[in-house]
Amino acid sequence: MNKLTFPALAVAMVAGSAMGATTIKSVEDLATNVLTNRGVGLAALEIGTLNGGESVFGDTANSTDDVNGPSGLGGGGSWNGGDDVYSLQWGGGDITIDLFFSDAAGDLDLILYDSSDATNDIGLSSSVTDDEQIAIAGLAAGKYWIVVDGWQGNSNSYKLAVSPTPGAAAVFGLAGIAAAGRRRR
Repeated sequence: MNKLTFPALAVAMVAGSAMGATTIKSVEDLATNVLTNRGVGLAALEIGTLNGGESVFGDTANSTDDVNGPSGLGGGGSWNGGDDVYSLQWGGGDITIDLFFSDAAGDLDLILYDSSDATNDIGLSSSVTDDEQIAIAGLAAGKYWIVVDGWQGNSNSYKLAVSPTPGAAAVFGLAGIAAAGRRRR
């Protein structure tokens, strides 16, 4: 891949603006624009796939900074710690995504996107306490993207778990019991 020096990059930005390209206002905008326009999306950053009922252990210590929290692609900003990206194959229904970690060891945040280009976050959990959680009722079936992102340069080890919400599991269980009770003998 060719590397552009800063002056050459500035010329490319001006030329791109003259040809009707997106206006770049900052270095973060530039990074996001370059990632998006080169076709680099969350799919290229993915380190694993999760399905409902699955969990994974991870650590952002050696991860690169490619996502700026809910702002999407492009490192930097307040979410300038390493980030891990997982695709999510969801069958539809109520979902809970849990990120378990000790905040004292490094603050992590949890983001759910509905597209690979990270332009629409549909869930964000960014507290300054242990653990993060995103719960969404009736999430449509499809492919989504989960990002574990370090806040202000932080990294940490974690457990990421995807499951139906407890309420949905309980209703499903009760429906199964009711159906079993109605069987002919």
